[in-house]
Amino acid sequence: MITRRQVGTGIAALSGGALAPSLGQALERGTLFGIATRLVTLYQASDADALHRMLAPPLQGHFPSANLGLWLAEARNAFGMLQRTSMPTYGGRSYGIFAAYFDRGPADMYLEVDPQERLVLWALKNDVKVLSIRERA
Repeated sequence: MITRRQVGTGIAALSGGALAPSLGQALERGTLFGIATRLVTLYQASDADALHRMLAPPLQGHFPSANLGLWLAEARNAFGMLQRTSMPTYGGRSYGIFAAYFDRGPADMYLEVDPQERLVLWALKNDVKVLSIRERA
C-alpha cells in the first residue's frame, strides 16, 4: 500500500501532474465514497456502459464503451474481483486515495472527479500493475 509520503508523487504521476485544488462546488468526502461504491458495483457487473456514463465529457471521447469493457477485463485479470473500498484515506474535495479490496489482495485506488461528480481519473495500483483511465497529455 502507498504511504502518505508517496501520495504527492504517485497521484501526480498517475494524473499526468494535472491534479490541482478544485474550483467551484465543494465535494464532500462522502460524495467520493459514493462514487467509489458505484464503481465497485459496475466493476462487479463489468458494466462498461455505466462506466462510460460516469466519465467526464472529455474522457468519453477517448474511452468508448467497447474499450472500457476491455479495460475492465484487464483489471479483473490483473487484480481479481473488486469486493469493496475503504473511505478515502487521503485526498481533497475532488480527489481521493482509497484502499481497494480485491479477492486477490488489496490495491490502491485513486479517484478524481469534476464538480459534476464525473470521473476525471480512476486508477488501480498494486505492487506489479497500474491501470488508469485518465486524459493523456
